[in-house]
Amino acid sequence: MDKDKPVIKTLILDFGGVLVTMPPDAGSARRVAGELGLPWPEVMSALLGSADWEAALVGEITAEEFDRRVHDRYGLPYDVRRPSVLYRLFEDEVLSHQLLGLADDLRCRHGFQVAVLSNATTDLETALLRDKFGILQRFDHVINSARVGVKKPDPAIYRLALDRLGVAAPEAIFVDDMPGNVAAAAALGIHAIHFTGEAQAVEAIRQRLEAG
Repeated sequence: MDKDKPVIKTLILDFGGVLVTMPPDAGSARRVAGELGLPWPEVMSALLGSADWEAALVGEITAEEFDRRVHDRYGLPYDVRRPSVLYRLFEDEVLSHQLLGLADDLRCRHGFQVAVLSNATTDLETALLRDKFGILQRFDHVINSARVGVKKPDPAIYRLALDRLGVAAPEAIFVDDMPGNVAAAAALGIHAIHFTGEAQAVEAIRQRLEAG
């Protein structure tokens, strides 16, 4: 190994589509589509392609306000005690246990920092990472676009993540399921991996580490 080559010591993971994924037989999108009166193939684009969603991702509105607006738009009664439309939409998501296991091993046995870098709403840390999945404590940092006011693939959010972790770009591996987000990280010199499946991502991380 080249003694002057930066040593990788940080793993940065996207949340939706990486740390959690939807099984092929998931029915939650169909159920929410029925509630909203939409054809189920259109429900994702209807909710996640809206101006309100873009505002929620950079913290211009809270997760609760986004949920209220969805209810208003589709004529549904709003009840703060009920799980949000987004929570119900992704209710069937499952954890990527192999990926989390590798992250835990790197963090606990090899002194890595492990972080989440996600385009998300203001409830990521509480409703999802802490309450639904119980994994918040397994990360050193969570960089949430709604909390910092900028989202991937803007280079600013990657630089902010590196600053918070105290590492240079070549010292970090980043995993994301969106090609544009991967390309933006790679352009900064981060070891960027495009997630296409859990086993593939685990193997790709191991190969990067073995290559130094």
